[in-house]
Amino acid sequence: MIKERIKLAGKTVSERYDVVVIGGGLAGVCAAIAAARHGCKTVIIQNRPVFGGNSSSEIRVPPGGANNCNGWARETGIIEEILIEERARNHDLFISGRINSVWDLVLYEWILREPNLKYHLNTHAIGVLMKDDKHIDAVIAVQLGSEKTFLIYGKYFIDCTGDGIIGAAAGAEYRIGRESREEFNESLAPKDSDKMTQGSSLLFKSIYTGRKCIFSPPSWIERYSTEDSLYKRGHPPKDTPYGWKEYSGYWWIEVGAPFNTIEDNERIRDEVLRHLLGVWDHIKNTGIHDSEKQALDWVGMVLGKRESRRLIGDYILNQNDLESGRIFPDRIGYGGWCIDVHTMGGILAKNRAPEPSMDDPEYWEKTRVRIYSIPLRCIYSKNIENLLMAGRDISVTHVALGSTRLMLTCAILGQAAGTTASMCVKRNITPREIASNNTLIKELQQTLLKDDCYIPYVSNEDPKDLARKSKIHVSSTMPLMLEPTGEYLSLERDRSQIFPVSEDRIDEIWLYVKSNIDGVIGIELLPATDIWSFNENRVVLKSIEKNVSKGFEGWIKFNLNIKVNPKKLYQINIHGCKNIFIAKSKPIPGVTSAYKGEILGRWIQIKDVYAMRLKPLSYPYMGENVISGVARPERWTNIWISDPEKDFPQTLTIEFEEETEFNTIYLTFDTYLHVDTKDFPPFYRVPECVKDYDIEVYVNNKWRKILEVRGNYHRRRIHRFRKVKSKKVRIKILSSNGDSSARIYEIRIYNE
Repeated sequence: MIKERIKLAGKTVSERYDVVVIGGGLAGVCAAIAAARHGCKTVIIQNRPVFGGNSSSEIRVPPGGANNCNGWARETGIIEEILIEERARNHDLFISGRINSVWDLVLYEWILREPNLKYHLNTHAIGVLMKDDKHIDAVIAVQLGSEKTFLIYGKYFIDCTGDGIIGAAAGAEYRIGRESREEFNESLAPKDSDKMTQGSSLLFKSIYTGRKCIFSPPSWIERYSTEDSLYKRGHPPKDTPYGWKEYSGYWWIEVGAPFNTIEDNERIRDEVLRHLLGVWDHIKNTGIHDSEKQALDWVGMVLGKRESRRLIGDYILNQNDLESGRIFPDRIGYGGWCIDVHTMGGILAKNRAPEPSMDDPEYWEKTRVRIYSIPLRCIYSKNIENLLMAGRDISVTHVALGSTRLMLTCAILGQAAGTTASMCVKRNITPREIASNNTLIKELQQTLLKDDCYIPYVSNEDPKDLARKSKIHVSSTMPLMLEPTGEYLSLERDRSQIFPVSEDRIDEIWLYVKSNIDGVIGIELLPATDIWSFNENRVVLKSIEKNVSKGFEGWIKFNLNIKVNPKKLYQINIHGCKNIFIAKSKPIPGVTSAYKGEILGRWIQIKDVYAMRLKPLSYPYMGENVISGVARPERWTNIWISDPEKDFPQTLTIEFEEETEFNTIYLTFDTYLHVDTKDFPPFYRVPECVKDYDIEVYVNNKWRKILEVRGNYHRRRIHRFRKVKSKKVRIKILSSNGDSSARIYEIRIYNE
């Protein structure tokens, strides 16, 4: 036998852990940290010198997720901690092609912080040892440089390799390629199944040198002599923090089918590099672009993959689940990116757009989805009982992968997988047992919520949280304020806005508009289920039309005089015409907006919101929101915001029914979940986030400070201290990072 004649240099090292995470992308990092934080002896194995996967400085793809298509939907938990830290430290932008080593170092630091977590970088898993047909005993891995071969034993294994390497080696069921349209009744699937996958990309970055630079292309590159030769593949320069423009990216320099993204990995890299340098040659040497002072600064040599194996679980998530926003009983995470399935062949398909929606507006509208849930049954193997997975190798169809493959979705599923693995280790149970048991799945969901993950329509029911049954008193409360910013959007398209109403009636709605014609504005009022429910079928409560004169600019009043349910969301649909405009306002939690698509007539969410006033005034940011059980806007605002007209300090007091002993306080602040952190500028600290605060307790008829925090910029802070006994706790907020209000989403109090 050949295997018996193989000899390896270096040592063979055996190690044992509770949880073994293979793959150091964002899914793997969050999985490993989660398992370690829950007390499991954990190791993460990464075959590159840095963590971060496709987002690392080696590949440089900025992480995206549900927030792209849905308001206030940014992923939280461990990934939020890391992303907020990166923006506070980094001097550069966090965009395609520009991601630098500051990001790598933050990820590395977050791994090092965990005492229960060990790591092996430059270590590639090549196979497994099996206990039996259904259980992995150990992972076999080889480390570059040290010449070590590792046998890494574990109780539970989490495959975050993207390619599903561990699952494939263990004999886990998996799929590659596209399902037929008939199998899952997916309208976006091809008629017949095949082995085609989305492609892999390389990115690049140029630099402005201030002097003329020459690029002499090698003979083997692909030539793109005209703009038409790069059909619908836009390549404009991008702004930098330094006052000049540079070229970086682009995601569409991608090759997949007809190659096999695993077996042909090296051939694909060479082919993508050939096209990448061809694109740069086009930018530099065709004379079409202002690039004579630009020089090539960096070229990625590690492929950013989108698709290969998908390990099969007890459920396969499909297009219909995403489009319907299906809510699974065993949900442990969510998605919300559009169904983004790239053109097969990528840049090789020269006469087709790189993404089908660029050629087909109906396709673009059809693939926009609202928040949907992802079940636990999608992140553990159907036939290998101690194998979980997180990342792009979870149990979904090719079409559904178009949405779930986004890195921030992968990250929160990684945290869910690591938390699940820790629960399995402690309870000596399988993930399937958790998924099929209502009590166990509820325990897992509550654990994830406590760790600042969001699960659609799951709220805090933790009986150990002492704050849940308290009374909340605040120093002030902000009314709903949607004042005009001076910018406008056209009413050529119908527009819609969901907003919170605290009172039991709406007498008047005011909109700020300007008009270049004599025209008519009409509105409809409807109830709303949540901040993403624009396209649900509901009964119109009232319709009104108002005339507007040419040259008018200001507030228009609509008299509704209608009773409504207090502390609920409502939707206003606004009809106008081409030469009438509605003013924009600054987005605020609990308010989302949309416009009507031209082809299918569906509402499509946008980040802008519209200026609006209500009479009577709505006060949806009251103190009691901090114990609503949800730590972000959803069916309500779920945040306390103090009156911006009143100075700091602002206070929030928790009052128990009787004197209570406790030693831990969880605080969740506002880090502006409406915008992805990749859109934040360098050295950014979210203005809305609380910066300086004290925690005080009421003892012997006076307030006593037990904790002082200065310079905070993170969303979640956990404070542990010696046990105290008191009937009142006060959070005294001295300043924010720039906003004029104090903001808190959630307070939890424990005696742990």
